[in-house]
Amino acid sequence: MKRLLLTCLLVLVAASAAWGMNLRQGFGKYRYGDSCDTIFAKPSFAVERARPLWNAQLQMFGLAYDPDTVAKSPFILHYDRDEKPEFDGVPLNRVYYGCNKDSGRFSLVVLVHDLLSVGKLVEKTTAELGAPTTTTMIQTIWALPDLYVQIDQVYMIIYDRRAGKI
Repeated sequence: MKRLLLTCLLVLVAASAAWGMNLRQGFGKYRYGDSCDTIFAKPSFAVERARPLWNAQLQMFGLAYDPDTVAKSPFILHYDRDEKPEFDGVPLNRVYYGCNKDSGRFSLVVLVHDLLSVGKLVEKTTAELGAPTTTTMIQTIWALPDLYVQIDQVYMIIYDRRAGKI
């Protein structure tokens, strides 16, 4: 009986760990579409002053700090001050969870990493999502029907396209 219980527990842990890194569903323990008021209400969460902006001409995200530009962003970024983030074993500096201002739903993730992590992040994302749509010297992009992923020298940005149009 103990062996069966231990086996079930190991399967449950493996399944939850595998779900945590399924980029098509969410990031970590947070699922796209969940209410930000509920999932980011813990005292350890704070709001970041930077905001992601979609550049339609370049077809990519950028982060803005200028107050006038920040006001144009459809997102608010939250981060957990106590979190020690990683992406499938790759250590990260910080993870920002983006919530749509209009709907209040979780739909975007900004992973801050160092330059040495780029290759590992691209490798792990390619293993999960397949070959990238676009690759340049400074960024790799997956423009999929349900997901947009951008990896550059400082950020990995994941946007759930089901949450709305950018």
